[in-house]
Amino acid sequence: MNCPPDVARVLLDVLRLAALEIRARGWQGDAAGCAVAADHIHNLPTLLGEFSDDLLRFYWDVERPEFVRRSKGADLSEYKSLWAELAELLPTRAR
Repeated sequence: MNCPPDVARVLLDVLRLAALEIRARGWQGDAAGCAVAADHIHNLPTLLGEFSDDLLRFYWDVERPEFVRRSKGADLSEYKSLWAELAELLPTRAR
């Protein structure tokens, strides 16, 4: 199944944001922060390429909240804005 275009756009923005975060943290020598950000997004390419409601639900219910928990008070406002957009696109059963 193809990823719905609106969902793909938001997920690609999440990937872009995380890549920028990983780059910045890398230049700061923050390997642990890089790992947290990379762990957050490592399954998104599969979700984009082999879309399913279950994979989207796993991102929403498991990976996203775990990223928030592990980010320990970091400014996640840009992610939260993207997640608000994604929430509007989630199938009812994945919310």
